[in-house]
This record gives sequence, structure tokens and C-alpha cells, in this order.
Amino acid sequence: MRGLNKLHAGLALSIALFLLLGYWIMKPKVADQPPYLSFSADVDGTKAWRELLSQKQPTVKEWRLTWEHLPNQTSMLLVSIQPSAVTKADREKLLSWVQQGNDVILFDRQPEGWSQWAAETVKVDVEAKVSKSAGVIITPSPGYFPSEGPYTGEVDTLYRLKPDGQGETLFADERGELARRVTVGAGSITVVLTPNWMLNGTIDKESHFELIWPLFAKSWDAVWVDETHHGFGTKPGLLAVYPAWLVLASTQLGLALLLWLWLRGKRFGPVHTPRAWTVRRGDETLQAVAAWYERLGYQGEALKHQQQLLRQLLAQRWGLSPSASIEQAAEAARGRWPETQAAQLARLLADTPPDSGGGISTKAFVQRTREMGEMIAYLEKE
Repeated sequence: MRGLNKLHAGLALSIALFLLLGYWIMKPKVADQPPYLSFSADVDGTKAWRELLSQKQPTVKEWRLTWEHLPNQTSMLLVSIQPSAVTKADREKLLSWVQQGNDVILFDRQPEGWSQWAAETVKVDVEAKVSKSAGVIITPSPGYFPSEGPYTGEVDTLYRLKPDGQGETLFADERGELARRVTVGAGSITVVLTPNWMLNGTIDKESHFELIWPLFAKSWDAVWVDETHHGFGTKPGLLAVYPAWLVLASTQLGLALLLWLWLRGKRFGPVHTPRAWTVRRGDETLQAVAAWYERLGYQGEALKHQQQLLRQLLAQRWGLSPSASIEQAAEAARGRWPETQAAQLARLLADTPPDSGGGISTKAFVQRTREMGEMIAYLEKE
């Protein structure tokens, strides 16, 4: 028993060391995902905000197609956080979608190329850079926020919106406007220059949450979070409207169904095998044919046809003329076959079938037909 316990302890220790060593050598590394992803739980992701928004809105989903394919509906919201590679065509399609009666909230520290607002850079002295970590005073628009503050936030952009009189200012700091809402047709676009407030690592700092959460106070039929301009876009198609897990499960189910149908319907061979194939040149067939020829008196004629077929095969395989003599056929056979087969060929060609059925018995007819069939089959295989 003592030896057994030592064996068990040594085995358990070896397994533990093996697992620890394998984990240390092959330790999986967490993929470094891009920032601002709504499904990323990293400090530079925005999953915390999305999870909270999912509790307040009826539908919150990712949008992974181009803005050209936005749903042709109203009362929807598109949230785009620090998008990259936004083209002029993208902006035109988005504005057309907003005019139908939808809303857009754009978090971008450098929102250039839009006709609804203009951005400019501001000067920041060294003292302001040092004090930025403590946050700056944010002045909200009267009546927009529940209380007048005070609000503070970390502003890491050098851009501010120009005061051109378009839209409604939401909040600003001492250097200029940080957020604005512009009405476009039946919808609106809200631009915010502080996307860093949405990150998991900073949303609970300063007054970041208190400043951005009122932007989502309205209820929409659906909220789409743009991931297309984060490098996670997909091509449009019939399957694009369905979740990936449903497409995968349906594909696997379809393959399993096809395999089951193939196994149930696959036939290894013909549907029906003619009985004549299984008894070809067999005694049963020969007996039946012999009896039929005997009753009709065609035994001699059948043997003549067999000789003609044999001579045709000799002409096809050996180039021997059908009118060649028996000696010529036997001489040609001796150069290819053993003497016994050559003698058998000469005998089959020499025997003259009777002109009437009465000259040969059924037993002799069966024997002669079997020998002729074997000889024909041998020639066919050459």
C-alpha cells in the first residue's frame, strides 16, 4: 500500500509539472485588438458603455456593412466612435439616411470633411498640458443636462468646433465647443470631439459618464454601433443579415442532411441485376437454350453461328482471314497458345454442325456450346 501511494503521488506530481510547464511554454496571449471596439473589454475598448446601453435600448447591434447599406427605416441611431477611412461617398450616404428620420452620434477628435460643421485647432500651452490630467471644466448647454455641474473631463484633442451658428451646442470647455447637434432633414447628427470618454478605462473618471450618457436618453427602435470603419466590415449578401452562429449551425445541419441522404440513397451497383448476367454461359442457361433449339430444330444452325463468331474474333484479334483453313488457324494458335488449346481450336473449327436438329443430342450440344463459349471468352480477353 505504501508503494502504491508513492506511485500515485509521483504520477500526480508529474502530471502537475507537465501541465505547468506546458502552460508556461505555450501560454496563450490575448490578442491586441484595435481601440474603440464595442465588443472589446480592454481598457481602450467600449464594451462597458455598450453593455449599459443594451439595458436601456430595445435593440443594440453591431453594424459591419458600409453606410450605403444602412436599413431603409426611421427612428434608428448609428453610433460611430473614432471611425477611420471615412470617404466622401460614405458621408453622403450617411446624410441621406439621416434625412429620412434617423440619428447619428459621431465621436471623433478630428471630424473633418463634413459640411454641417467646421473644426479648427487651438493653442495649448505647456501649463495646460501638465494640468490636463486633473481634468478641465466642461460647461454644459443650459437645459440639456439634469444639473449645472460642475463637470470636468480629460480633453485630449486640439480641435474645437467653429461657432458658425449651425446646430445646438451641447457642451464646451474654456477653449471652445466640444459637442454639437445639427438637424438634417427629419434626423440629426451629433458630433463629439472626446471619444476617449467612451473607453472602458476612462468612462468612470471625472464627469465623462455624466456628460455622454444624456446623449442616449432618447429611445430608438434600433441602435447600431459602427464597426465597419474599425476594420471589421463584411460584404453585403443574403447571409449578412443573419448572425454568424445561425449561419454556421445551418451550414452544418445542411451538410449533415446531405450526408444522410447520400448514405440512404447511395447504391453500389445497378438497381436490378438481370438474372442472365449471373448465369451467363452457365449450365442452366445452356440447358434452357439447348431445349429450345431442340424443340425448334435449330441446333445445327446455332453451332454454325458460333463457328462464324469464332472466325470473326480470329480475324479481329489475329488478322486471320475468315476463309482461312483449319491448318492455318491451328498454326496461328500454336504461336500464341499452348498445344492443347490450339488443338481444341482446330477441333471446334473442324467439326461440321449437322444441317438439321436431329443429328446432335442435347448433351453433345451443351458440351459443344460450353467449349465454344470458353474459347470465345478467351479470345475476347486478348
